Amino acid sequence: MNFLQWIRDGYGYLFLLFTLFLIILFLVFFTYLKRAYWGRLEVGKLLRSQKKREEQLKIKEKKLQTAIKQLLSKREKLQQEEKRINEFTKQLFRKEELFTQQLALSSHKEKTIREEMEKVKEIRERVIGHLEKIIPLSKEEAKKDLLIVLRAEVDRELEWYKEEKIRQSERIAKEESAKIICQALEKCSSELVFTKTTDALRVESPQIISKIIGKDGRNINAFHRITGTELIIDKESDELTIQISSFNSLRRAIGLQTLRNLIKEVKFSPLHIEKIYQEVSAKTDELIIKTGNEVVEELGLSDVHPEIIKHLGKLKYRTSYGQNVLEHCLEVAKLAGSIAAELDLDVLLARRAGLFHDIGKAVEDGGNYSHVRSGISLAKKFQEPEIVINAIASHHRDFPPTNLYSLIVLAADKLSAARPGVRGYQSEAYIERMNSLENIANNFPGIKKSYAFQAGREVWVFVDAEKLNDHKTWEIARKIREKIKKDIVIPGEVTIQVVREKRFTQRLHHRPEPIKIKSRSKS
Repeated sequence: MNFLQWIRDGYGYLFLLFTLFLIILFLVFFTYLKRAYWGRLEVGKLLRSQKKREEQLKIKEKKLQTAIKQLLSKREKLQQEEKRINEFTKQLFRKEELFTQQLALSSHKEKTIREEMEKVKEIRERVIGHLEKIIPLSKEEAKKDLLIVLRAEVDRELEWYKEEKIRQSERIAKEESAKIICQALEKCSSELVFTKTTDALRVESPQIISKIIGKDGRNINAFHRITGTELIIDKESDELTIQISSFNSLRRAIGLQTLRNLIKEVKFSPLHIEKIYQEVSAKTDELIIKTGNEVVEELGLSDVHPEIIKHLGKLKYRTSYGQNVLEHCLEVAKLAGSIAAELDLDVLLARRAGLFHDIGKAVEDGGNYSHVRSGISLAKKFQEPEIVINAIASHHRDFPPTNLYSLIVLAADKLSAARPGVRGYQSEAYIERMNSLENIANNFPGIKKSYAFQAGREVWVFVDAEKLNDHKTWEIARKIREKIKKDIVIPGEVTIQVVREKRFTQRLHHRPEPIKIKSRSKS
């Protein structure tokens, strides 16, 4: 009631108006704040967009500047290219002018040449007509005769060229073969040997010699019968020496060892001789096999049949002209391998063929067959390669060589057998050759002394320094070389060393003076 009355009294209207005013004022203020907030947001957006635009404008400005620079550089390049094209165009114009001039000149020359050719043709026709009147031959006949003459001339030239090429090829082949052989020879060496058919054994007392002879020669005859060797005893000599003689080196070696064992045991009887002989023979067989294996291993060979190894070991007790056959076969194998290496062939196959080329000398067939046929039979029996069999067959030219390895073995066999000092019958010639080299050098004036070394492959000559100067020493060396080349044939290279020297010797003997010791007087 009071409230309604209060409203009726008029104060209520004022309150309502005031409240409405406050609400409107609040709404206006809220709207202002809202607009101010959104205005700030819009301003921020505008500022950010403005910054982006400015940055984009700066980037575009930089790109524009770069593009302007590129355009300027391209413009400069275009200007330079234009200048170059202009110069090139000028050159083309000049060349065109020159070409036009040359073309005109060529046309003039061509015209002149045609005129000259026509004149030559007319002259040729006149000459041919004149020749046909003078010479009783037609044009075809003259051409045929000319071709015959030219063909004969060409044939002579070709024949001469062919002969020259053949001589040149033979000379080159000879030089190359000599080079290969000399290089192979440098890798091998041989010793001086002499023919030997006896071995000597010294004994301590005459009683042993008596026991060896035995009663009525029973022991010595049994020894001869069992070992196949002959004992030679010189009773008149003061030296107590027994010689064992046999051309069979194996029998001689077994007999020598048997005699040594008998003397060591001081027991002689036919039964004991036979027992010792059997023991030594068994040991010798083992030694033969060992020797064969050592040779095969030294050459690096493989797949060699044991029987061939045994025959190879027997060659140690065989000689040919004083040269040991096993050493000869080993040397031939090494020479053949060296030559094969120089020719890019199979070195091991060449060594195998060289090692087995004289294997037939180990076969004991009573002399019914040659060692070549015995070697062929042995190699075929134990399935050696055909190249090895042909090398065995052809090394004495009994059969023709069918491959390079057989020719290599043939050459190596000749080299091993023919080199100075290898075989006994060449020892005198070897010594004579060495003396001849020294005598050739000594015959020149101003020579003090000369020496030959290495089987004549090197000669040292000492000259008198007072009689010969350096130039004359060089002349002496050249003359010695020419003289040796003319008078003596030595395979390989010979080096001549001519030495000229002066020696000055001074001796000084310093004798120190004796030191005098002064006595001191006591004060």
